[in-house]
Amino acid sequence: MSRLVALHAGGSCEPWQKLGLSFTGNSCLLADIDLTITDDPLGLHSWTIDVGIDDVCDIDGIPTTLVSTSPGHPATSRIGSHTITGLDHVVVNTDNLDRTCAAIEAVLGLDVRREREVGNGVVQRFHKLDNTIIEVVSGPHITTVGASLWGMVASIDDLFEYCESLGDDIASPPKRATQPGRYISTVRGATGLGVPFAMMTPHIPGMATR
Repeated sequence: MSRLVALHAGGSCEPWQKLGLSFTGNSCLLADIDLTITDDPLGLHSWTIDVGIDDVCDIDGIPTTLVSTSPGHPATSRIGSHTITGLDHVVVNTDNLDRTCAAIEAVLGLDVRREREVGNGVVQRFHKLDNTIIEVVSGPHITTVGASLWGMVASIDDLFEYCESLGDDIASPPKRATQPGRYISTVRGATGLGVPFAMMTPHIPGMATR
């Protein structure tokens, strides 16, 4: 068992509330994963992962808390009048794919599932947790040494209706995603999340996405 339990982002709850997320204190749910807002600068800073042991470490520079138990959250959560059916993936940026993926394998015990060349020298590799995917990205645009949490993508039950309710000033109109049969929308930077955040139509059962 290996599950993403929580993501920790700096900033304010208010921009996330514009998306229809409800907070208890400084935390809200993205499906079965806690998003906790801290006083740190904007951005994703750390994560908590259930791998059956308790420890504090880093994964190639990413502050990581390992736990032996996970909260008993339902598999889905609400976002406005809609449902987040899952956190599709979390994006990790790195200057060195081999080094970062080896660190993920060493700490989390997760092998690389697939590698994909995007173009312009950008390459992605994928590690599968029980409840989401870690997408590791490297390319000429990444010059900082080490790995860092960058952004995330949630699956929404009715993406088109949800985006229409938000309006174009908050989210881009859905367009075809790389994954066959799926659509994606990106939250505008002006919304102020401080974290690249996108929404997709749910995974299609039986369809290989990565």
